[in-house]
Amino acid sequence: MAPGWRRQFGALLAVQLLISTSHGMYAPIVSRHLAGLGLTGAALTTWTGIAFAANFLAMIVMLPVLGRLGDRIGRKPIMVWSGFGMATVTSLMTFAGHPAELTLLRFLQGCFTGILPFSNILVLTGAPRHRVAFSAGLMQMMGESGHVLGPIIGAAAMSALAPRQTFPLMSVLLAAGAATVALLIREPPRQPVRETEKTSLFQDIAAIWRRKPYPHLLLAAFCTNFCITGTSPLLAFYIERAEHRWWEGGLNLGFALAVTSLAVILFSPLLGRVADRIGPPVLLKSATGLAIALSAAQALADHYGFIVVCRFLTGLCVAGMLPNIQAQIRRHVTPGMEGRTYTIANAWQFMGSLAGPTAGGVIAGALGIHGWFWATALVFGFSLWQARLAVLTTAAKPAETANRPSAAHS
Repeated sequence: MAPGWRRQFGALLAVQLLISTSHGMYAPIVSRHLAGLGLTGAALTTWTGIAFAANFLAMIVMLPVLGRLGDRIGRKPIMVWSGFGMATVTSLMTFAGHPAELTLLRFLQGCFTGILPFSNILVLTGAPRHRVAFSAGLMQMMGESGHVLGPIIGAAAMSALAPRQTFPLMSVLLAAGAATVALLIREPPRQPVRETEKTSLFQDIAAIWRRKPYPHLLLAAFCTNFCITGTSPLLAFYIERAEHRWWEGGLNLGFALAVTSLAVILFSPLLGRVADRIGPPVLLKSATGLAIALSAAQALADHYGFIVVCRFLTGLCVAGMLPNIQAQIRRHVTPGMEGRTYTIANAWQFMGSLAGPTAGGVIAGALGIHGWFWATALVFGFSLWQARLAVLTTAAKPAETANRPSAAHS
């Protein structure tokens, strides 16, 4: 790996950690801030859900738009604009005096969503071809580390400050990420978009959907996020009814959540190396198959120790799924459409993140928490089918492997 790419990759890893840590701080702070506005009970949980959903909705809408802009004017300008834009909007949350105001700001913040997706695009398109999955795994490791550190930092900050006073701290992290991009990131040359090749957003979406194996990979990404994010808010109910819990109080839940993140952090780089050697499709199908078995096991389990083991192995599956979906997208991307392709893929992931908790509440309410895990087993089964179809369609119609060379950029 060329020294110039190592420096670039190191800076992108730092950006991933800074932005993900800031995003992770929202989980404890937003609900506490809304409680400080006088909300309680059902009103508090409802507005908390709306505030988080507003952010996901904005990202789903804006990502394809930003992808088009990135392909035309460059990814670095979008990343800098997004980072400082998020920092500005986050600082304004300090003055939100009504739940609707905070929700509107969360929506606006989601419109400045380009910095993390474009960081991943620069990694996936800039990494040497034999290190793509490993590089994506390291990025996932740093992102998950930020999601672990963020709530801890947020909770620690609220021990000394009021919830609304912690928003500037998040802004500092976001601005630091944007400054890192501005000072240290060098965007490699892009293939220019000729006037005759310019298309509308809907034409881009249709073209990407028609290009095999993208439909199968996008559906697999949706299913993965649907199951993972849909399970997280239901774990509290699952743990409450577990037998032979190790501690009293919330430590049981915190530990069950932490072991999943720990597995993602530990195994993402290792599984990336494995995928680079045996191929991303093989690892994707293996991880998804294990996820099906783990969902079925959790649907039958009530022993806390067994649940913890399942949650740890679920983190192993997460480390083997999303990075390898991204690595396969890299193999088939059309030169000049990298930004649009990856951001549309990210939009599908966010749709899964938005739909999962919503459907999870409905399914668990109707069928119980064990019914939810049977449902995730079915969804993971559909995802495995899509991963297999992605391989079959690629074999039937070989992808263009002569895309833009993936030499390391200095």
